[in-house]
Amino acid sequence: MATILIVDDHRVTRLGLAEMLADAGYSVVTTGNFQEARRILREDPPDLLIADVRLGSFNGLQLVISGHKRVPAIVITGYADPVLEAEARRGGADYLVKPFDPERLLTIIREKLGTTPPQYAVPRRWRRRPVAGLTAQVGDQPAKIVDVSYGGVKFEIRPGDPSELPQSFLLRFPNSMALQADLVWKNNLSDNMWVCGAAVWPEESSARQWFGLVDTMS
Repeated sequence: MATILIVDDHRVTRLGLAEMLADAGYSVVTTGNFQEARRILREDPPDLLIADVRLGSFNGLQLVISGHKRVPAIVITGYADPVLEAEARRGGADYLVKPFDPERLLTIIREKLGTTPPQYAVPRRWRRRPVAGLTAQVGDQPAKIVDVSYGGVKFEIRPGDPSELPQSFLLRFPNSMALQADLVWKNNLSDNMWVCGAAVWPEESSARQWFGLVDTMS
């Protein structure tokens, strides 16, 4: 089973990406700390590295081009930058701008690892629960919730312009509950209908209400 190291200093994004890859059948290690990532790469190298460009005062590209053992790598960022992209590719890394198509990411991972798709044998970190009839506001746009877990949510939305889908947003529910969320991936279905996955990390004041909602789903 291939191990993927995710390095991102934004906690909800890191957890959301980890959940998606664990669901896809990979063993996942995460950290938000540049120095910790360097230690892992030195002492227990993963099969593949996924690193955000911005890691506090550090640059994630340093993880790609440094170290005694070079591992396959994918650099992710919220900003399109041709200079950084060229630098990443010179270091042998692919370059993805968030939010990205999850199938595209999984395809790149398989290409980097030289493997066929895993058999989804890894239990999910949080079991996803299907939802019927639940709506929410993604920023100021209405959305239909498809499924939920303690750490994430999948929803369908029809934005006027796909570029208007926010990277970070407040997810508001009819019962007045609101959660901070980060868009992890998006995929176009048809007729400008998009299905999206977001990582959520409830504040202490809303955590019990959110976990209670998830627990009531079948």
